[in-house]
Amino acid sequence: MSDSLPVSSDLAGEAPGDTYVAPAFRSETYSALVRRRFRRSKAGLTGAILVGLVLLSAIFADTLSPYSPGARDTANQNSPPQRLHIDAAGLYALPLAVALDPVTFEPKFAADETRRCSLRPFARGWSYSFFGANLDRHLFVVDEACPAHLFGTDGLGRDMLSRILVGSRLTLAMAGLVVFTSVMIGATIGLVSGFYGGLVDDLLQRVTELVLALPELPLYLALVAVIPRNLPPMTVFIVLAAILSLLRWASLAREVRGKTLALRGADYVRAAEAVGAGVPRIILRHVLPNVLSHVVVVITLMVPAIVLAESFLSFLGIGVQPPLVSWGLLLNAGKDLQNLGSYPWMLLPVGAIFVTVLGFNMLGDGLRDAIDPHGD
Repeated sequence: MSDSLPVSSDLAGEAPGDTYVAPAFRSETYSALVRRRFRRSKAGLTGAILVGLVLLSAIFADTLSPYSPGARDTANQNSPPQRLHIDAAGLYALPLAVALDPVTFEPKFAADETRRCSLRPFARGWSYSFFGANLDRHLFVVDEACPAHLFGTDGLGRDMLSRILVGSRLTLAMAGLVVFTSVMIGATIGLVSGFYGGLVDDLLQRVTELVLALPELPLYLALVAVIPRNLPPMTVFIVLAAILSLLRWASLAREVRGKTLALRGADYVRAAEAVGAGVPRIILRHVLPNVLSHVVVVITLMVPAIVLAESFLSFLGIGVQPPLVSWGLLLNAGKDLQNLGSYPWMLLPVGAIFVTVLGFNMLGDGLRDAIDPHGD
């Protein structure tokens, strides 16, 4: 007897005797579901675009910078930003003429409309190294005889736009190094503590609680203050990253432990134990993939926190040291209220920090909603 049922011609739209064939349904994988949810999040997509632009500007910082970050223009110290103009001949900026105020004797800058500083696209400029290759092409190059500083200059005549672009590398490198170290420590401790339980869990959780109980800001200041000032700048950078990492892993360890405790009693974990799978294999093949989605969200939310921490410490003068360049170190020049009132463009790195923090936060919120198994 056939399993197919005959249907009438009115229902099937075919001749009598045709059989009904059920339509084929294709199940949606979890990763496809996450992508579909994320594409519906306008905030998440906006954050992804902002993060992508920030990362691209950091990677191609030398190409985008019209000047070397250490080059000094002694004739234009503390020069305000110059406006960008465009005409049939291309992009240009008006040079600034300096005059002293007869009352306050402060330098006053005014645009010199008799001259123009042309910006040549994709021209040769100062040399730099890009992944081992020596290059000298830049997005825009300005004639040395007629300099143009679109974001102004600092007290030593260094171009602020170039220093903000190059400084993004160190700030983001600090965030990446700290986040990678913190995630490796926190995820490992959380997985081991949650899966083994018992005495191992008690010991690891007491250490975690001790780290969580430490006051972050006073401890940051105390630990950074004991770093010898005569150390090389890169050594100070690594020590600062280590200090931030040692104080950031504990909260992630508690979260991963809680999820591991919930997954330890799952059927597929018990089945793996029943067939003789070892503990490392169970953790790496069955528990870790189910915790990884949460770790990804934590990473996107931890990066802006590290960016703000590095900027804060460098702003106070106890973080990244010259000749290295970071956003916080650039803001250090504007901590004097007198300088800030006279040269407000020294706060332009705040805009870069704001865009980066906003982008990562929006991306983290979008990923959190997309990964949530109870979402729509």
